[in-house]
Amino acid sequence: MTADAAPPGTDHPPGPSESRSRALSGRAAANNTAAMLASRIFAAVLGLLGTTLIARALPAVEWGYFSFVFGLLGMLAIITDLGVGRAVIGKLVHGDPAESAEIATSFIMLRTVLGLLGYGLAMAYVFVLRCPPEVIAATAIAGLVVVIATPSHALTVLFQSTMRLTLVAAAEALARTVQLALTVVAVLWAPTLLVVVVPALLYEVVAVTVKIVAVARGHGGPVPARHVELRWWGEMLREALPLSIGLALIIMLQKVGLLLLGHFDSFESVGLFAVGMKFADLVDTAAIAVVAPMTTLLIALWPSDPDRFRHYFRRATVAVIALGLTALVAFWPVATQVVALLFGPNFDAAVDASRIQIVGGLLGALAHLGLVALMATGRNHLIPWIALAALAVNLGASWPLISRLSFEGAAIAGLLAQVVLLVAVWLALVLTLRLRRLVPIATVAMIGGVAGVVIVAATRIDQSWGPPWILTSVAACLIYLLLAGGILRKTDGLTIRNLRGPKADETVANRASGVHRDGRHRDDARLRTGADHDE
Repeated sequence: MTADAAPPGTDHPPGPSESRSRALSGRAAANNTAAMLASRIFAAVLGLLGTTLIARALPAVEWGYFSFVFGLLGMLAIITDLGVGRAVIGKLVHGDPAESAEIATSFIMLRTVLGLLGYGLAMAYVFVLRCPPEVIAATAIAGLVVVIATPSHALTVLFQSTMRLTLVAAAEALARTVQLALTVVAVLWAPTLLVVVVPALLYEVVAVTVKIVAVARGHGGPVPARHVELRWWGEMLREALPLSIGLALIIMLQKVGLLLLGHFDSFESVGLFAVGMKFADLVDTAAIAVVAPMTTLLIALWPSDPDRFRHYFRRATVAVIALGLTALVAFWPVATQVVALLFGPNFDAAVDASRIQIVGGLLGALAHLGLVALMATGRNHLIPWIALAALAVNLGASWPLISRLSFEGAAIAGLLAQVVLLVAVWLALVLTLRLRRLVPIATVAMIGGVAGVVIVAATRIDQSWGPPWILTSVAACLIYLLLAGGILRKTDGLTIRNLRGPKADETVANRASGVHRDGRHRDDARLRTGADHDE
């Protein structure tokens, strides 16, 4: 028996037509993006503050242990994700609404099993490699994050399938606030490795609790059925297999530098490398906020409306680049002061590596968007080969670079791999989709050039006159945003206002049926051609 309606006294879940319309709505995607972007940046800033407190409180070797443990847990997404979530979104958007409840329950249970499997593999890894006892104990505690976060992400996918990520954004912001408060308590009360890993676990507990309550009340798309249909597992895994392999290779690409340093260099170099990863994570956070709602929209639009697919993909590309370049402009000129302020003078050596890693984070964010487009258009089979080429470059470059330059060498190897990944992804898109003006090359070149000029000028001003770093950073950002905004308006007609797109009732579904919000039919030329196409 499926749970087709919300419990008595609660709001009803959205019907099939409403969910389909929201999935096709550029306005819903923009609203979800704004909510997720604000929440993820807020959460990332709080997370960075918590991390800096831990880095300052722990001895250098224990900070290395901490970074190694969470780097290992990040690698477990190879097992715990498998790309199944993206395949399930397609089923929920395009599939039979009557089966959505069964699919939702099966997906949640599959993710739960994968989370438990990931935890077991993490423990096996640290035991087999005979890691220090502190690392084994920290993995045993922190690894529970994977057990909770894996099914929690399944709930996020349900919200994502119906463009209702605002509640997820609020849940993550609340959970991160709780985590930071508990981190402060842990650092003041008992600044030891086994204590400071606990707040990360409680973050997941708070986030998943809010999501469970919302889903149960019908606010998260399909309400899961009360029984599990295991027959869906095979189909989910088969559809996701190419994406799963590609995703596993990409996660290895992102984390392999940290693990190689842990085995072939020192845990102190792991800690220095992790500093740059924290800043790169801010770019990744902004990219995920843009890409998550866009995933649903692109899946819903392809192949029925390739013009709007191209339109929104171009806008998402520009948004990701603009956000990433803004972070780069803000950080690069004042990197030395920012690292010293947040992590202390003992981490000054990590400045150059951090700059390299944030550039790699921007390239990786763009590659992520391209991979989502390949997945949305059914080109999953290309992703493993692209990821394998990038990982091969990383591994081939890492050993000689690490042996000569330590953690800076690992950062350079990662950057080279991200270049290969991005170029390969975008070539695959251009050659297989054959959509004109899919990639806004001229716009990207111009706003990238402006960012470079602003960075050089701000760096020289900072070195020559030494103003407070916050003034340099803010002034550089404002100047860049002013100049880049003018370029975007002139080249693509892009402004903050028109990023939102048409109103909810101006979706593809409603234009196709020619129905007013009040139910009256209409057939004007503007709706037939699509009001939100590129000029």
